[in-house]
Amino acid sequence: MPFDILSERLKLVANGSLAKCRSEWGANGLKTESPIASEIGWQPTFFLKPNRHLIVAVEVADLIFPATLKIAAHDIEHYDYPIAVYQACSLDLYQSDARLAKVNSLRDHGFGLITVDDRGTAVIVHRGEAYAQHISPDRFDLEARPLTPSLKVMFKAASTTYQTDIEQGLQKAAKIVEALVLCIATQAAKAGEVRAGTPKEEAAKIVDVLWDTKKFVPYRAALGRTRSFFRIYRNPPSHASRNPREAAEKIRKCKDGFIEALRVAAELRSVIQHGGYRVVVH
Repeated sequence: MPFDILSERLKLVANGSLAKCRSEWGANGLKTESPIASEIGWQPTFFLKPNRHLIVAVEVADLIFPATLKIAAHDIEHYDYPIAVYQACSLDLYQSDARLAKVNSLRDHGFGLITVDDRGTAVIVHRGEAYAQHISPDRFDLEARPLTPSLKVMFKAASTTYQTDIEQGLQKAAKIVEALVLCIATQAAKAGEVRAGTPKEEAAKIVDVLWDTKKFVPYRAALGRTRSFFRIYRNPPSHASRNPREAAEKIRKCKDGFIEALRVAAELRSVIQHGGYRVVVH
């Protein structure tokens, strides 16, 4: 029988969380107490495949955020098959977590949580996205630190979209970068530093104009980075992934693109400051 190696308490959690996962995602590819792949140094309590491009794996444990998840995180992130990871625990354990400190840490590290009560009824407390796409709050705050409050709010909204739709989230982040480029061009045009029609150009073209303008020679590093960002990330692949490897590659590219958008925005904000302009974005 499945889960025989678990205590009676954890067996209840395992069966309850498995029933919940089957009702949420079906039972395709279901395996219990089996490794996902030799490349991953972790064996979940069970896992299943809701679709051709995602694995949902669950770790049943009697403490919140067990060390096994922290250790396995690197392997999971770099495996060429997107994996969403959940921990399942008893409702009593969840309720005993003072100020939900460990629960919040689990969530902030990109893992979902399922609780199971004494009757075996399971609830998904918070969901986990494919781990490779996760950007932790600490990482976001670090990258967003140089930005103005209004830019932080805009990127936070883009991040919320990114959590459920990585391509749309990246596109929103790219639009913020475009708005900053337009901000520079608009004020430079008013000052007579570039021709009046420059702000009407596409963002990538505006960058080329600024590159060739004397005032912006000291800022060519930032402009070059912006140009590269548009070339690599402005139009993320919108076609459906043909296999798990493509899905994993798309996720990693969108994550890299979102983080790069934050960094490019910080550099453009610096250009605006040193150029004597104001940050005006809409």
